[in-house]
Amino acid sequence: MDLLDRYLGAVAALLPAAQRDDIVAELRDVLMSRIEDREAQQGRPLDKKALEALFREFGHPLAVAGRYGPQRALIGAELYPFYIFAVKVALAIAAFVAVIPAVFGAVTSHGDVSRAIGHAIHAFIPSALTLIGAITIIGAMIERGWIKTGEFGQWRVSDLPHISTKKQWFRTTRFEALFEVIFMTFFALWWAGVVDFPGSRGPFGHDGELQITLAPILTQLHTPILLLAIGQALSGLILVTRPAWIAPRAVAEIVLSIAGIALAAVLWGQMPLVTFAGPGASAEDFVTLRHVADNIFRGCVLVTVAICAGKILIEGWRLLRLTFR
Repeated sequence: MDLLDRYLGAVAALLPAAQRDDIVAELRDVLMSRIEDREAQQGRPLDKKALEALFREFGHPLAVAGRYGPQRALIGAELYPFYIFAVKVALAIAAFVAVIPAVFGAVTSHGDVSRAIGHAIHAFIPSALTLIGAITIIGAMIERGWIKTGEFGQWRVSDLPHISTKKQWFRTTRFEALFEVIFMTFFALWWAGVVDFPGSRGPFGHDGELQITLAPILTQLHTPILLLAIGQALSGLILVTRPAWIAPRAVAEIVLSIAGIALAAVLWGQMPLVTFAGPGASAEDFVTLRHVADNIFRGCVLVTVAICAGKILIEGWRLLRLTFR
């Protein structure tokens, strides 16, 4: 059985030393049984060609050794749903980081959409691959126990949210809440001058070709806007980490929505909120861009008021239901 010994030797070389002898002995018994069964079917000993076919059917030594190895999957079945969720979040982050600057670039370059799309794709692909690669490495380390999850696996049914099986039109999912957390965190960091945005370095210092000057009212409301963004991010974080805290999040959403409507009312009467300038150009050269920005801001203010009013009604109704349940 030269072929059998050679096959088992190739498998043994890929096995952990501690279990090697036992696994090889088990494989030898299995393969000998298959050879005997095949010989009984054909009524003659198997020749070299028939043995090659039998071993090929059984599997490549690398695949066979993988069946008996200490780790059979990079990301196990139990961790896989969490991994997929993290990948979706990573794709959303990469898309956000790529699309927002591209849209801004399209506006400032007089509607060069094709160039903006190219920039978005060019930024999205490496960002997405980098994030997914990092998530995969972290997932593999968790799967092998190199990263301890602590009490994460000690979840309780009492911590789960009260979710009806009936269709609900105004229920925010945890994925949507996580995207809200990411968006508001990015906005808060930019508003605080921690991260850069295309054409500027924070809202109060500019060193790019396109200079953005904010209206005085935005300077006066800098801290309230920052606190509102942080509060909205924390509200989303409640749903992501503590979905059973329905009442606290409802109260937070109502308070934040009232503050948002008040802020929108103040900003509505202070248009335009931004003016543009650039090297060798006067403010008049950016009249079209300013009109576009004004229309965008007015639309955003109206949408914000509508969303805040809806949140007040929805979250207020949820509080009433919890109170009189």
